[in-house]
This record gives sequence, structure tokens and C-alpha cells, in this order.
Amino acid sequence: MSQRSFTVSANEANQRLDRFLRKLLDDVSLSAIYKLVRTRQITLNGAKAKPEARLKPGDVIVFQQAASDRHLQPRVRKRAEHGLSSRRDFRIVYEDTEILCVNKPAGVLVHAGDRGDAKDTLIDQVTGYLLEKPREPGDLKDFVRPSPTFAPSLAHRLDRDTSGLVLVGKTLGATQALTDMIKHRRLTKLYLALIFGSLPKGAGEIDVPLQRHEDAKGRRRKVEAGSGQRAITRYEVIAHKGHFTLVQLELVTGRTHQLRAHLAHVGSPIVGDDEYGSREKNRHAHEKLGLSRQFLHAARLQFAHPVSQAALDLRAPLWSDLRIALTRAGFAPDNIPDWLRDAADSPPEAP
Repeated sequence: MSQRSFTVSANEANQRLDRFLRKLLDDVSLSAIYKLVRTRQITLNGAKAKPEARLKPGDVIVFQQAASDRHLQPRVRKRAEHGLSSRRDFRIVYEDTEILCVNKPAGVLVHAGDRGDAKDTLIDQVTGYLLEKPREPGDLKDFVRPSPTFAPSLAHRLDRDTSGLVLVGKTLGATQALTDMIKHRRLTKLYLALIFGSLPKGAGEIDVPLQRHEDAKGRRRKVEAGSGQRAITRYEVIAHKGHFTLVQLELVTGRTHQLRAHLAHVGSPIVGDDEYGSREKNRHAHEKLGLSRQFLHAARLQFAHPVSQAALDLRAPLWSDLRIALTRAGFAPDNIPDWLRDAADSPPEAP
């Protein structure tokens, strides 16, 4: 009789065996799971187990044919049936056993979301990368790694046409810690943007509430400034060239489309942003700069590692389309901030 095995990691530890199996075998009733355990179709460490047994790291769960592949939860089955994404459009900025940070290019959705079942989204690509290491045939890790009830998870999002840093939790604990850090603003996010016009005083703060609207079908519509939740953006002007200004932006709060809506609200929309800016101005900018998307790049993340607490300062070099646009706009290489100009294309070593 064929069988599959799974070795418990920290992501599954400390939960009851029956509850773990219920998450994994979502097509099987709880009573059927109890029967599979009672009849040794599912065993723990080579022996008959009690449903209430607490899992520990290193425990080995063996599934006989009765607990077959078709019972695996839909996310796991989908990976088994359709395979993993082989695309690697992103660049790795940092990686250790707990987290991964990548530099996302423009044009890649982070999730399929409300735009349909897009293939090769960032999370698809990252998952494929994390699962591509060799595995033993017949192991449940053929379907998901490191856990059948936990998948690598993005800690935050970027718009399709915004490039830059995205954090990924590789373990449940790291993912939860990253989410908590972002929620309580214990992570500094710096962006680089090219805007039309300028901003007052060279440095300052935009403190304007934003309201997210949806249509009758629940689909997201343009964010409007002036009402809704409080939103704060700090800015610093880096350089001016003609009609363009290069600015550094700090995302203090994290509202949907915050930077784009705030800059448009003060009369200095991001170059290339048709949704919040002028299509006519963007058309001329495209002809002059060769830029086919909004000039917005998530360039720097500063935070304490969610597990080790080591200080991390991660930086994403500009993609070539943005570097070319700056050159055509008349900016010199030394107009790019020192901290970004010195960013390496190779990932730093883990602390």
C-alpha cells in the first residue's frame, strides 16, 4: 500500500493532531478522520496515535492510501495539479530561514486579487522559488513546503505598476510578527518617486484623510482625498529638472494608493500615473522619458528582524526603466540618494 509522510515543523507544532488533519484533509469529515487515526490509516511516529495528541517539531505523520491526495485542501491540490510557477521576475534582496525580501519589477501583480486568476503573480513566483529545492518522491512536501497548512505569505502589497521591496514570511511565526510590525508602524518604508511640479519647503508632511470607494459589485474604485481614514506621507525633495522633481517619500500610514492619491491631491501627481494624474502630461512624459508606467519605487525598508531582532536596512536598486527615465529627464547619477546609489544588486548576508 502506497503512503505519504510529513515531518512536523514549527509551523504545525503545539496543535492537536485531529485539528491539524482537519485543516489538511478538508474533504474528510471529522468522524472519518477519527476512524483513519483509529484504524492506523494515519499514524504518528510509526504508531497508533490519539486524536488529541499535541504535535512537536520532528514528529512524522504517515498517511496510507485511504488518506489520499484527493483529500488535500484546495490550495495544496491546485499546486499538485497545475504545478509551480517557473518565472523568476523578481530579484532577491535578502533571505534567511525566516523571511525573504524581493525587488518586484513593475507589471507583476502581487496576488491575483480582484483582477481574475492571473498566473505567475509575485506570490506564485516566490512560492515556486521556495519549493524548487529537491524533495523525496512521495512526500507531502511534493505539494507544499514548509507546511501543508501554511504557505509563504506576503507581508504587504505593492500596486502592479509600482516596483520595489516586498517582504515575505517563510514561517508562520515570522509572518505573524511582520504583520504586527506593519500594523503598529514599527517598520520604515521609503519610496522614490518622480513627480510633475514640486512640493513646498523642500520637505514636509501631507496629512490628508483618504476614502476608498467601491462600485455596486464591490470592486475597488479610485481613492479620494479629503475624507475617510487619516493618512500621513512625509516627503523630501531630492532634485529638480525642468518640469520634474525627484522626491523621497516615507509611508507613515499604509492606505490604499496613499502616495499616488496624496501627491495628486497637492497638485504634483506621479509621472506616468494615469489614474490619478493627467493622461496628456503622461503621454508627453512617455515620449520624452520612454517611461511606460508610474515612476514609483519602494526603495528602502528599515526594521528589526521579526525573530532575531537584528537591525535590517534593505534597499532595492532602481530598475533600468527608471534609471533611463531619470537620465532622459536630465538628472545626474549623483541625484539618486547615496543610500540607494550604493545599494548592491546582490543580497546581503544574514546577520
